[in-house]
Amino acid sequence: NTIESDEGVPLFRLVALAQTGQRHRVASEQHDQLLRDKNVLLRELQHRVKNNLQMVTALIRMEARNVADDETGERFDRLAGRINSLALLYDLLNAEGANDGVDLGVYVSKIASSVMEAHAVEGIRLELSVDTWPCSINVAMPTGLVVNELMTNALKHAFVGRDGGII
Repeated sequence: NTIESDEGVPLFRLVALAQTGQRHRVASEQHDQLLRDKNVLLRELQHRVKNNLQMVTALIRMEARNVADDETGERFDRLAGRINSLALLYDLLNAEGANDGVDLGVYVSKIASSVMEAHAVEGIRLELSVDTWPCSINVAMPTGLVVNELMTNALKHAFVGRDGGII
């Protein structure tokens, strides 16, 4: 800015020096750090939820083994399978490099393997072919529950009176 005399003659020139963009850069770095901190907290929360779901699954399966009524024990076991499918989803969400979504192919494979491990009898095999399919948690969660139900029902009903087969 120029300061002039009453006659309009320039007397002084005022100059202020300031770094441009510094304030924005600092705010951006603070924002980025805050976002990284929140992501770490979210992953920790997802890890704890997964562990708690696995513990609930184990407790339900223990209770299912102690129930005298086969139908009630079977209901407990099915409930444990549903909860376990959610635990698998949280495990995938907690995986290194996972963003807001999961690979549906990997998730379905894990659920199918988990159900086979929990319910399959000798002679029953699983043949599974899946593709990579990124999707949101809102798609993966109900899909996982449906796959869990389908696999459980197939193992319960499809092989009655048979020595084995393929799912």
